[in-house]
Amino acid sequence: MNLSKHFTVEEFILSDTADRHGIDNDIPAAYLPNAKRLCETILEPLRAAFECPVIILSGYRNIVVNRLVGSSDGSQHTKGLAADFRLSFTGFTPLEVCRWIERSNMEYDQLIHEFGRWVHVSVAPEGKKPRRQELTIDKHGTRPGLLEVRR
Repeated sequence: MNLSKHFTVEEFILSDTADRHGIDNDIPAAYLPNAKRLCETILEPLRAAFECPVIILSGYRNIVVNRLVGSSDGSQHTKGLAADFRLSFTGFTPLEVCRWIERSNMEYDQLIHEFGRWVHVSVAPEGKKPRRQELTIDKHGTRPGLLEVRR
């Protein structure tokens, strides 16, 4: 099933952690509109702008999978509102992609430069105003803003 022109439910729920632990990570039907909105309003425009596939590393995660990866129970991933991704080529760093999104008119809720290796982006719950919050996470913790990762 497609969430948008280039993104499927199968890739949005794919989880090595779930597979390793034999956990069913199917997204509940109630969260499909969230995933669809994320793909249509953020991921598809990114794919078009950068003219390359966007590889979803982690989309929907049920609460068990979410805990296994060390994320908080309040993670937007647990409602299909968020995806961690990278571009399919290395022409742009994750930080450059984050800064491009920040300058765009995309209605993102949260934008996180994570460990210098991928981008986390989310949409706000339906009917809520997007926060347009930018963060950087690395081994030193979480800091406001889109920053270089400290080694």
